[in-house]
Amino acid sequence: MSASARPTARPLAVLALLPALLVLPGGAGATGSAATFEDGNGRIVFRRYLDDDRTWGALFSVRPDGTGERRITRPPRGFVDNNPDVSPDGRRIVFQRRSDGSDEVWMVDSDGTDLHPVTQQPTAGATCDTGGFCDVSPAWSPDGSQVVFGRAFGPVRNGLIQRNALFVVDADGTDPRQLTQLDLPATGEDAEPQWSPDGDEILFQRYNVRSARPRDGVALWILDVSSGKERRITPFPLAAGDTPDWSPDGRRILFHDNLDGTEGVSANLFTVRPDGTGLGQLTFADDGITQHLGSSYSPDGQKIVFGLRRPTSGGTEPGAADVFVMRVDGSHVRNLTRTGRYDSYPDWGPRP
Repeated sequence: MSASARPTARPLAVLALLPALLVLPGGAGATGSAATFEDGNGRIVFRRYLDDDRTWGALFSVRPDGTGERRITRPPRGFVDNNPDVSPDGRRIVFQRRSDGSDEVWMVDSDGTDLHPVTQQPTAGATCDTGGFCDVSPAWSPDGSQVVFGRAFGPVRNGLIQRNALFVVDADGTDPRQLTQLDLPATGEDAEPQWSPDGDEILFQRYNVRSARPRDGVALWILDVSSGKERRITPFPLAAGDTPDWSPDGRRILFHDNLDGTEGVSANLFTVRPDGTGLGQLTFADDGITQHLGSSYSPDGQKIVFGLRRPTSGGTEPGAADVFVMRVDGSHVRNLTRTGRYDSYPDWGPRP
């Protein structure tokens, strides 16, 4: 992330600019609270804010039918545990722990035991721009041996940190390696990585900075791990990103648009093929208030879990977020959580 605030206004005339947009069946009107979902896909892990200021947050898990909620982490006040990713064997969770000016990658067993850092600041109290770093949005490799994440580090000049790149580290925290933004001046801020199911590619979100055009553009990219070659897969007007996810068969990529939350524009869920073709829309909120948030496929590829902010009762502002589940075509939407707190960033764990 840059040291300055992100732009909050971005033109998003998506349908007009993308006439070839593929619209999939289902949508916002195809809701059905009576729909049933078998409990065979593993538990869903998500982040819940514990205070109204959203400065304190922990990880929870729940069954796909909304029962059996459990608290996993208990961070001190002022810390937020965020962006969970469940290991391929379901036994461990990597996540981002945030405190004042600092983010690190942590790991915990799925039952809440064996909590420990994977990455640590070089000195106590170090931050992104004072000799330390900010490590965000970790994700497991398919074989569970490595973790990929975004790292911001270096001095801040003209409101931009020197580098914001993808790194990979062994699961025990050793041998960190930089994957992107190898040359200076860096022209992108890279985060939200996800390994492809075959381990050959890494999906990620990139903000354009410095000389990159369009200015402040954001899109999803794919990195070929062996060659280092990169390719963009979403159009800039879509402003795509925020915990994108591969389908289990590797054929589709899930994400939401309106990443910067442009005022008066709703955010919806989309999918696209890894080659950038076949863009399809799954949800169709158009009230300028509803915001679909981070999302994840079920292990069988038949369902999607996601965060959702909807208007408060009779209001014109979005309320707190809840976690929802729907079929992969956008139909049969139903709540998993209803707490009044802010629940989001869900990740669907593997089959038990």
